[in-house]
Amino acid sequence: MTDKFSLFENVRETVRAYRRFLKDTGKEQIKGWEDIPVCNKQNYLLRYPLEELYREGSLDRCFLIGASSGFSSEGTVLWLKKAEDEEVYLQAVKDLLIRDYAIHEKRTLIIVSLAFGTWIGGMQIACTFRKLAGDMDGVTVATPGIDLKESVYIATRLGKLFEQILWVVNPSSISIIYANLLNSPELLKGKIYFPVVGEYFTESFRESFARKFGHEADNPFVVKTGYGSADTGDLGIERVETIRLRKFLERNHDLAEKIFGEPAAPMLFKKNPKAFIETIHGNIVVTKNQFIPLIRYDTKDRGGIVRKSFLRQAGVDEDFLEELPDEILYVFGRVEDAIVFYGTNLDVAHVSDFLTSLNESYAYGGLFEIEPKEKKGVELFEFTIYVDEARKGLEIRYRHALIDFLKASSNEFAAKYDKLANAVGGDLIDVRLRDIHTKQIDKKHRVVKKGR
Repeated sequence: MTDKFSLFENVRETVRAYRRFLKDTGKEQIKGWEDIPVCNKQNYLLRYPLEELYREGSLDRCFLIGASSGFSSEGTVLWLKKAEDEEVYLQAVKDLLIRDYAIHEKRTLIIVSLAFGTWIGGMQIACTFRKLAGDMDGVTVATPGIDLKESVYIATRLGKLFEQILWVVNPSSISIIYANLLNSPELLKGKIYFPVVGEYFTESFRESFARKFGHEADNPFVVKTGYGSADTGDLGIERVETIRLRKFLERNHDLAEKIFGEPAAPMLFKKNPKAFIETIHGNIVVTKNQFIPLIRYDTKDRGGIVRKSFLRQAGVDEDFLEELPDEILYVFGRVEDAIVFYGTNLDVAHVSDFLTSLNESYAYGGLFEIEPKEKKGVELFEFTIYVDEARKGLEIRYRHALIDFLKASSNEFAAKYDKLANAVGGDLIDVRLRDIHTKQIDKKHRVVKKGR
C-alpha cells in the first residue's frame, strides 16, 4: 500500500479511532491530502482506547506488546506490533552490522545497555541482537540493561576474548563508560564502537569520542545512529555518505543555514522508504502503515526531508552528493531539547558542542545537566558539569565561559542577560562541578532535567 492517500482511505475504513478522530476534528469530508488533519500523541493516541487504534479484526496478527519510554509528560502509549515488522527490522540490522562492522568476519561482543521492561526500543533491540547472534557464528550478546556498572564489568572481564565490542547505549552514557574504562587502556585502542539510540548529538561529540576510544577522529562508525521512535518505528539510518555530508556542512555554516535555516547542521539519515514524511510547522510528520497505522502523525521532532537536487542547487559540492539517496531525512532533535531563558530559546545541543570544544584545562568529562531553579523568586539555570578532575577556580571559569558562549550564540540573550542579572543583583547562570567518576552509572541519564 504505497500510495499515501489509499492508505488514508484504508485506515478511515478499518480503524474505529481514526473515524472518531476525523469526526471530532470536523474533518469527515476529505477531498485531498492537505485536508487531512494532523494527529499527535495527545489528540489521538492517548485520546482513544487502544482497542480502537488498530484495524478491526487484526488482533490475531499481534505478537508483541510494548510501550513508549514514559518520559513524556503527556503519558505512556502501549504499542502492539506484528511479526512482519520485526522480521524486516532484523534483516535491516543484520545488513547494517555486516556492512559497517564486518560482524561476519570479526568475533564480536554486543553489549546492550538500554532500558528494557516493556520499553519497545530496548526490548526490540535486545531481542533482535539475540536472534542475530543465534543465527551467526562469532557474535555474542550480553544484555545488562541500564546498569552501566555491570556493562563495564562485562567489557573489562571478557573484552579481551573478542576482536571488537559494539556497545548499544544512549549517547549521553558514553562519557560515563569512558570514565570507567580509564583503568583498562587496552579497551581504548580502537576496539569499541557505539551504535547509539535515542538522542541528538553533534559532530564534535562523534569526533571527540572517536579519539578517546582510540580511533581516527573522522571514523564515522565509532558513534553512529538511526532515527525512529516507539510510535513510528524505524524512519532512517545514518550512512557513511550522510555523515560525510554533515561533517562538510559543519565546516560550512553559511551553506548549512542556506539549506536548513540554521548554521548548525542537523543529523542526516537515509530515509526508510516505507514511511512518508512531511514537514509541517517545522516538525517531522509521518504517515506509515503498521499495526497501529499513523496518518500525518506529528512526532514533535524538528526536521523534514531535503532532496539531493535542492542540495545541488544550494551549492553543495558534487563529491558529497554522488552516493546520497534522492531524499535525505534531516533531524534537529526534539522540540523540547531547548531551554527557554526568559523568552530566549537556547539549544542544548549547541551547549554540548561548546563544552566539548573547551581545551584540556577545563577537564570536561563529557556530561552535563541543566535544571531551572528558583532563588528568592528569581529563575536561574543551574549547570551541573561533570569533570575528570576538579581544579581551583574552575567553577568560575566555567560560569564565565558559558555566559560568554551564550551571549555569542544569541543576540537576544546578549541583550537581555546583563540587564536581568543587574536587576536581580547576581548571575542567572550557576555552575556546580562534579567528578565524572561519582556519577551514578546504573540509571539512564537525561541531559535536561524537567525541573519544577
